[in-house]
Amino acid sequence: MSYSAIPKTYAAAFAGASSSLEEAEQELDSVLQILNLEPQFGDFFETPSVAREDKEKVLAKTFQGKVSEITLNFLQVLLARGRFSFLPEIHEAFKEELDRKAGRIRAKVNSYPALDDSQLAKLRDLLKEKFKSDFILEAKEDPSLIGGFVVRFHDLAIDSSMKSQLKKVRQALLERKLPVGVMYEN
Repeated sequence: MSYSAIPKTYAAAFAGASSSLEEAEQELDSVLQILNLEPQFGDFFETPSVAREDKEKVLAKTFQGKVSEITLNFLQVLLARGRFSFLPEIHEAFKEELDRKAGRIRAKVNSYPALDDSQLAKLRDLLKEKFKSDFILEAKEDPSLIGGFVVRFHDLAIDSSMKSQLKKVRQALLERKLPVGVMYEN
């Protein structure tokens, strides 16, 4: 199994076992927030010198009663199979699976200057009309674009930035050939 397939495989299995996909996603999100707030806690589960039984005890003690039994069992399976480090990627793949089932698409929008709420709403409506899906937009400001925006989702990019337009103009000017023997004078 290739490493890129691991998160999708585990996410699909977790989705199949979960009775409420939204609740399962929230629980995974909570677990990841804890691991991100306390990096040493996450490192503990990756340390080879710590016995697996000790890791399982800490995992059960930490999350017992705070997450559903299915989520806790899933975390224990990841730990037992040495896949706990894939949890962030599994969470992303799980959100993609959840979005796919709900007919939503997550898109990243880089823009400069930052788009306000009304502009994002208008962009969301345009994308919804064009692609017949609901969109969840994650906006981020990127000064390197000079102006405009870039929308990325799945394997598609919609580039309406000044940076790309200037590159096109530059390329067109470079491809243009001057007639031989023509002299220009001031």
